Amino acid sequence: MRVWLVALAFAVSAGCVTRVPLATDYDGPSAWPADAITTESDAGTLPLVANAEHEADRRHFTVRQLGLAPSADDPSRSIEFEYYDVEGESRTPVVVLLPIFNGQLIVTRYFARYFANQGWAAVVVVRGRDAIDGLDTPNETIRANLSDYQRVLDWVEDEPELDAGQIGLFGISFGAIDAVMLTALDDRIDALVVAMAGGDLPYVMMNTRYRPVARTVDDLLTDQGMTRDALRAALVGRIATDPLALAPYVDASKVLMIMTRTDVIVPFKAQEALRVRMGSPETLYLPTGHRPSVVYFPKLRSSAYEFFARQFAASRVAVAAN
Repeated sequence: MRVWLVALAFAVSAGCVTRVPLATDYDGPSAWPADAITTESDAGTLPLVANAEHEADRRHFTVRQLGLAPSADDPSRSIEFEYYDVEGESRTPVVVLLPIFNGQLIVTRYFARYFANQGWAAVVVVRGRDAIDGLDTPNETIRANLSDYQRVLDWVEDEPELDAGQIGLFGISFGAIDAVMLTALDDRIDALVVAMAGGDLPYVMMNTRYRPVARTVDDLLTDQGMTRDALRAALVGRIATDPLALAPYVDASKVLMIMTRTDVIVPFKAQEALRVRMGSPETLYLPTGHRPSVVYFPKLRSSAYEFFARQFAASRVAVAAN
C-alpha cells in the first residue's frame, strides 16, 4: 500500500514539472580570457594507480572500490571512487557522479545504478575532505576538490573500457555546484546534468538553511565579532572560484539543469542567477524544495539518461563528421 501511495503521489505531482528549452538566442560559451581562473590536475607528475579493494556483483554490472594515488597537495590522502563496471568488452559511455555536501553516497548510488543498468559505466566519487572544515578556507578547498575530480577524469581517459569521447557529469546540490565549475574548467565533459546548483557561493553560504553550514556561519559571526554583511563581504574577497564566475565558460547547449522553486538550502534566487549567467540552458523546474525533490528522483534519473543519450549521440556525429 505504501509503495502504491508513493507512486500515486508521484504521478499527480509529475504534471507540475515545467520544462524550458535552451534559450533560442544562445550563441555559445565565452572564450577564456588570459587572466581567467584556472586549475589543473597533477596527472603529469603523479602515477594514476587504481587498486581494487572490494567488489560487488550485480545483475548487469560489478561495483569496484578503487583509489588513486595521493595528490601532490595532500600526500596523505588518496582519491577514492566506486566504478560501476558494466558487462561486455566494448568501450562504453561513462557518467561521473560528484558527491553531495555531507558525503553520503545513497543519492549518487541511486542514479549510478540506473545508468549502469542502461549499459553505461558510472563513477561515484567519494568525498575526501570534511566540507565543514573547508569553510574556513573555502577557495583552497574548492580548488583542491576540482583538482581531485580532474584526476578522476584522467583515470577515465586512461581506462580502455571507457569511451573518453562520451563523458557525462552528474551532480546534485553542492555536488552540482562543483560539477558546473569542473565543466567550465575541463573540456573533456561532453554533457552535464545538475540538480539544485546555485551561483554566488557567499550568498548561498549566508542564506542557506542547511543546518551544518548555517551553524558554522553563526559560529564565525560570533568568534570574529562581524556583522552578516561584513562576513559576506569577506567571503566575496576570499572565494574567487565561484560557479557564477565560471558559468559563462560552460557550453549551455550541453547542460540540463533541474531547479527547485521553493528551495531554502540552495536558494532558488541563487539557482536562477546561475542559470541566467550560464546562458539559460534546458531546464526542468520542480515545484518543491530541496529535500522534498526526492519524490521526483525517478523522473530526474530518466530525464538525465535521455539528455545524456541525446548529447552522446550528437558527440558521435561530431566525431564522425571530423
